[in-house]
Amino acid sequence: MSLEGYLLKEAVTELLFEEDATYYAPAWEGDDDLTSDPRKEISLIFCGSRDRMWDRVWRIRSNLSSSLARMPRTCHLVTNIRLSEISDSALKVTANFRTDTFKHEEKDSTSFFGRYLYDLKRVGDTLTIQNKKIIVYNDIIPRQMDIFNI
Repeated sequence: MSLEGYLLKEAVTELLFEEDATYYAPAWEGDDDLTSDPRKEISLIFCGSRDRMWDRVWRIRSNLSSSLARMPRTCHLVTNIRLSEISDSALKVTANFRTDTFKHEEKDSTSFFGRYLYDLKRVGDTLTIQNKKIIVYNDIIPRQMDIFNI
């Protein structure tokens, strides 16, 4: 692993996410219902641990995926960040998001939008992510969606 790759892993996963953290984008079962058990039902994305998230980042950055040989340009907007619950050991945070992606080969832009639900854990003077749930509001998922899109 290159020094850059090692530093990315340290910064993104080990400093922000707890070792047993989950990263979960449930699928819609109907107009108003989301799947609720990623181990038994279909999900748009599910990473059940920090190591699983790092595996996904490694595959994207490795250039071994032909569909990601040239990464799309991506812009993330996060708005309406709100604390919904606060305790001595944890916080619950919600936020809205919109991500725009431009894929060079297809000369096409795609937007994803939705809501983030975070469970944050207090570790000393810092906060770490215990769980991140991404509710994608798009009715149709165009082509490819990965962690960099949401």
